[in-house]
Amino acid sequence: MKKVREKVKSANFPYFIRYVTVFTLIFGAMTLLILQIMRSGIYGSVDATLRNYSQNSEATVLAALRSLNDYTENVAGIEKDLKNIEAPLSANSEVLLFNENGEVLSTNSHLVDTSNLTLDAKKKFHQIRQVEMKTTFGKKEKFREICFPLELAQPIEGIAYAAVLINTSQIESTNQSNEKTVMMVLFIFWLISILASYYLAKLTMAPLLDSMQRQKTFIENASHELRTPLAVLQNRLEGLFRKPQATILDESESVAASLEEVRNMRKLTTNLLSMARRDDGIDPVFETIDTKFFEDILENFDLVSEENGKDFQSINEFQGQIQSDKVLLKQVLTILFDNAMKYTEEEGRVGIRLFPQDRNGDLRIQVWDDGIGIPDTEKARIFDRFYRVDKARTRQSSGFGLGLSLAKQITDALNADIQVRDNNPKGSIFELTLSKEGKKRYGGRRKAKKESKNKENNKTG
Repeated sequence: MKKVREKVKSANFPYFIRYVTVFTLIFGAMTLLILQIMRSGIYGSVDATLRNYSQNSEATVLAALRSLNDYTENVAGIEKDLKNIEAPLSANSEVLLFNENGEVLSTNSHLVDTSNLTLDAKKKFHQIRQVEMKTTFGKKEKFREICFPLELAQPIEGIAYAAVLINTSQIESTNQSNEKTVMMVLFIFWLISILASYYLAKLTMAPLLDSMQRQKTFIENASHELRTPLAVLQNRLEGLFRKPQATILDESESVAASLEEVRNMRKLTTNLLSMARRDDGIDPVFETIDTKFFEDILENFDLVSEENGKDFQSINEFQGQIQSDKVLLKQVLTILFDNAMKYTEEEGRVGIRLFPQDRNGDLRIQVWDDGIGIPDTEKARIFDRFYRVDKARTRQSSGFGLGLSLAKQITDALNADIQVRDNNPKGSIFELTLSKEGKKRYGGRRKAKKESKNKENNKTG
């Protein structure tokens, strides 16, 4: 019972109810439509036969001649005139004739008990009705009936009306059996639709719940990151407030520290805004990029490295062209380069190498450093938001764990692939692979390679 209450209170339940309601309405409408079609179908030929007789009085009289005992001599001549008229009726059909008073003339009917049968003058002629009548065996069965006044070229004295009846009991029985089958099948499909509704509800809510969870985590992490600089600023300002006679020069250290925290907060909020914009969707503009684009970027990186006292090495072996977004690609390279600079000691080395991937004209870019490196246990999480390998150095290096997450988002939008591995003897290598046409294919190739490797390991194991 507790699990049921939890399911009812879950976020999936309203969607489940909606889907079940939709499926119920659909299957309900289908059931009514199918049953209506079946009912109209089974009586189609029967009703056509009845209407045919109601429009042909001669054929009706001819079909009823054998049941007339008292009028044999009177209709002998008429029978000759009607002998060329076809009036076929099945064994479950009967034609009854009535006089002007509504009394039945057929006394030896093989189908209907005519002992107490009279024609109701109030009946609407030429209208097909479903009636229940007593048979000659004393059993009540269902009939389709039509009554009409006879319009003969040579009127027969004493005969005024006719009624054509067709037994539909067997048809009704068969139809009821078919209806039960149809309703059973549709009920089974309705039960299946309940399971489908549950699955669709989970499928609908999965990305929403995931988005809500990521948003919640994002806000919690952002709040955590903002708490420290705000606390530092508060302490510094309270310290300044307690020293009203102090000059700016006297408290230059506190002012400088406060400004540093303000810069950190500004950088954090800028990164948060950039991440939020990327969450709304990245729409890259693919255009032709040649080697000159990368040479300009490498030249800028060289200047930055020199200012920070790092040794920068660049190798450009790519002389072809690729289709990509210049702005987004430059942003990814800048993030990887800044990350390498951040975690490389003074006098350390940072480098970028560009070279063709195999012979298909694709591009591979390696951004490497000889810094602190990344443990194997951390490699799977470095692209998560706010995740940092060296948390103790975060404040010192002004890092918030957003850069690599943003880089991963951009590479996915560019249909590229990004990987990280160790740089022997120390440091890390971030490897970016872009297809020549801007198409995504390296993820699938890497997945197939990984599955093949797992199969080999299983065999050897």
